[in-house]
Amino acid sequence: MRQVITPDDLKKGEIVPPTWYPCEISDYEEKPAGTDKSTNCIFTFKILDGEHKGKTGNKLFNEKSLGFGKKLWALVIPGWDKEKGGELSTDKFRQAVGKKIKVYFETGKSDKGNEFNSPTDYLPLS
Repeated sequence: MRQVITPDDLKKGEIVPPTWYPCEISDYEEKPAGTDKSTNCIFTFKILDGEHKGKTGNKLFNEKSLGFGKKLWALVIPGWDKEKGGELSTDKFRQAVGKKIKVYFETGKSDKGNEFNSPTDYLPLS
């Protein structure tokens, strides 16, 4: 194997202190869940400014529980109503890439004990 590691790659494993950060949705991907093959919708948030600029955190929403993302959808999905809901789709999630919002990061812990940056709340950037 041969791999080029970029400065952004090096920042991926670095834990940030819990607080609000200006972020951009830098990536969106879908993967099947290991349990039942339902779709996991994975958003990557990249910190835009400050000491932790460039560091990232991922947020996973499963297709069977998309209601947990209602605060995020209200900020990045056109036509989404926080009270009435709306239509979600792969296309709409992909269109959210590039949107800038404030994201609250906490330190999460995987079932294997690994710490990670866990986006848990969302606000408009301005």
